[in-house]
Amino acid sequence: MSAPRIAVTWPRRAPRTPDRYLDAIAAAGGRPLLVTPETGPAGLAGADGLLLAGGLDLHPSLYDQALDPRVAETVEIDGERDRLEMVVVGAALAQGLPVLGICRGHQALNVALGGTLVQDLSLRGIAVPIHYQRRRDPEPPEWEPVHRVRIAPDSRLAAILGAEEVSVNSFHHQVVDRPAPGLRVVGTAEDGLIEALEAPDDPFLLSVQWHPERMARTDPRQAALFAAFVEAARAARSRTTDPARR
Repeated sequence: MSAPRIAVTWPRRAPRTPDRYLDAIAAAGGRPLLVTPETGPAGLAGADGLLLAGGLDLHPSLYDQALDPRVAETVEIDGERDRLEMVVVGAALAQGLPVLGICRGHQALNVALGGTLVQDLSLRGIAVPIHYQRRRDPEPPEWEPVHRVRIAPDSRLAAILGAEEVSVNSFHHQVVDRPAPGLRVVGTAEDGLIEALEAPDDPFLLSVQWHPERMARTDPRQAALFAAFVEAARAARSRTTDPARR
């Protein structure tokens, strides 16, 4: 059987390439393909799993909020990607595809399913460099962990990582506020911020606030997350009877 096909959402213009995501998927035995505003939702055709990658902020209107003027200068919006991901999340779930959200993707999954975000950590009295390591001086390498996350011991994520606590990197100034219906908080930072969500009733619907693709080469636990995701995509493909997707 050929490698499971993993669709990765990506913007039209980005400050960096998607290579870290693509490499982590390939190392786990998957075959990555990009879904972009250019491909539109049609880029999901033939995919066996969906990875919502990191990137810019989601527009607050997606979770029924106005842009808070106190933090308006900190929010960077990618509207066309917002529109793309809100559609492809629904399409992936309708098809029964495994979904993994990373950083922005963690937030996008929550918003797509009816949850909300905190528009900037300063609104919670939290200094942004605590969770955005590029603002630290000196700046740590992107794969270097900067804080710990407690994992719910009875969660799918704990089983995948083989641990109830992990050290992670961090590149965000927004965070999940109210989890969407059907999503369970399974990871929290030491300051209580939500770092991981999963759907207990879904075969594989999981998201993390950190960037495991940047740690996968040096941390076997983060590589295990991609391995579990690709294996779930393989299982999802085996359940379909559509010859066009074999």
